Amino acid sequence: MKWFSRIVAPALLVLAVFVIDSPWALAFPYHAQFDQTVVYSETPIGPRMASELARAESLLAQSPLYQPHASRRIYLTQGGWRWHVLALQSVGAFGFRRPFGQSIVLNRSDIASDHIYNNASDGGVRTLSGVIAHESTHLMVARAIGEIQASLLPVWKREGYPDYVAQESSLSDADAARVLASGAHPPALAYYNYRKQVAAALQENGGNVRQLLQ
Repeated sequence: MKWFSRIVAPALLVLAVFVIDSPWALAFPYHAQFDQTVVYSETPIGPRMASELARAESLLAQSPLYQPHASRRIYLTQGGWRWHVLALQSVGAFGFRRPFGQSIVLNRSDIASDHIYNNASDGGVRTLSGVIAHESTHLMVARAIGEIQASLLPVWKREGYPDYVAQESSLSDADAARVLASGAHPPALAYYNYRKQVAAALQENGGNVRQLLQ
């Protein structure tokens, strides 16, 4: 079996890394281009996609870090095998963006309703346009301050600022109060608190995003 360990195993590892870093290799059957954004999908891309991208763009445009017409690739999955292959340790997320790249991969997406799901019992649904804005903010921050500095931000800044830009979390104020009273601490509650921390910090420093992200 030396031939397997010397040839086949390394080849499989290279293939796996290639697929993870290049989602298009999983042959998404549908794609469409909207300005500098290319959307790939497991299901037909409905007419609402343009308006949802426009909403995400309007949210991003309110950030001083905004760069109009920035390129990106968005991959919409149905939470099945493509998502599991690409998400690895992030299968419970709404989406993710690989560092040093322009690709955004999203969990079970419903263009018609502008919803995205992650199967969590608390805070398991968000708007698709809001999550696109959230993940695009990660890309925007990396372009503004560099990938390394972005990766070294405290988690409350790293995840709270994208939710601040998206103007939403998966929990409303009432949902967060209910979850907190129950004694549970789901990831959705942490993200809710991160967004609140960022909002408070920006209010205190006069809205200086660059200072926040130092």
